[in-house]
Amino acid sequence: MLDGNGVKLLSRLCEMTDGDKFSVFDWTDLFEEGKNEESEKLWRALIQQGCLNVKYSDEDSVCFAVTLKGRNINEELASMQVVGDENQTVVRTDAAGRPLMVVKNDTFFDNLRKKLHSRSLGFIWGIIGGIIGGIIGGSIVALIMHYVIH
Repeated sequence: MLDGNGVKLLSRLCEMTDGDKFSVFDWTDLFEEGKNEESEKLWRALIQQGCLNVKYSDEDSVCFAVTLKGRNINEELASMQVVGDENQTVVRTDAAGRPLMVVKNDTFFDNLRKKLHSRSLGFIWGIIGGIIGGIIGGSIVALIMHYVIH
């Protein structure tokens, strides 16, 4: 699972690298403090999620590429523009590699319910409008065909 720091790191790595080409960086280029226990945990989480492909690493540097899955996750998360408490939100991927937000905050679900409610009302009114428009359009075509044929 990726937390807020993992998402930020993935975004920064996508900006630092080009496509699926391997790049060599010092650990201090990736993490301000260098390689430590916390940065190692973030790095492992990105590898386990399939976001990074590591060719080699040692104590001073690492050669890696951001995978297509990692770039897709980064783009989808950017398009979601998730706003939430970093301590309450984590990112996981499903079997197809799509990012899923796991939120433990009730206000997020309340906002989601409001959005779904307004979307469902819009959907229902769209169907009603389509039916009415179909009836009116069909009546006009039937009248024209009736007078053209007779």
